[in-house]
Amino acid sequence: MDSVLETSGGGRPRNIEEPLNIAVVHPVSRALLPLAVKLRIPPNAISVSGIGFGIVAAWAYFHYEAPAMALAGFAAMLAWHVCDGLDGMTARATGRTSDFGRFLDGFCDYSVYIMVYLSLAFSAADYVGIEVSLPLAIAAGAAHIVQAAWYELQREVFIRRSAGQPGLAPRKTVGGALERGYDRLQAKMMPGLHARDAALAADPALRARYVEALRPVLSAAAILGASGRTLAILIACLAGSPLWYWLWEIFGLSLAAIFIERARRAREAAL
Repeated sequence: MDSVLETSGGGRPRNIEEPLNIAVVHPVSRALLPLAVKLRIPPNAISVSGIGFGIVAAWAYFHYEAPAMALAGFAAMLAWHVCDGLDGMTARATGRTSDFGRFLDGFCDYSVYIMVYLSLAFSAADYVGIEVSLPLAIAAGAAHIVQAAWYELQREVFIRRSAGQPGLAPRKTVGGALERGYDRLQAKMMPGLHARDAALAADPALRARYVEALRPVLSAAAILGASGRTLAILIACLAGSPLWYWLWEIFGLSLAAIFIERARRAREAAL
């Protein structure tokens, strides 16, 4: 049980974390944390600064056909990931976590991807036509939203249950229609959540079996994390076309999410 709760530095268990976060993003975020605390930089300001790196990434990826520009776009997105990790670390270290900060963090994350997807769509239009590139980018974005909502929900539920808490904590909706829509989407993804919470709370042995059974599922689900997408975008651009990434997002990651969800349900049912 203790090993499940060993964190990677980003506030999440190391053994379900994304490899790129463990290797690069969280170590850099941790190294910058003392400076952020010393300078009293607001966590929300760090979140917003990530959008600046997103703008740089979008500009660089517009010229993705040049390998150096694709690498520059990747580097800018890595810098955004560092900000995305640092804002939460700073908030926890200074006691400034908030519902608005949580919403802003997610809003900034999606803003970066929207900019990069659109930049790639308009750049690829020179080769395949906007009538092909833009619909593919939009379809990939829609798949991304559903996959990310599922992944974030499963990860939050697992982490909280591992700590002996209910799968979802009550939280205030501060993001208006955007957040309400996102919450409704997630609510449809895990029916029976509260009944399972009650069973786990009443039986510590069952909770221990749950953690052991679901850990490999959550580890596999890391393929749906944000840093994996960032790496996949780079690989597709270096291979010559962002269309490879959009096909991976639409078909590859969607199939992965379906199979992982089936495995999760089967393992929970077998407890």
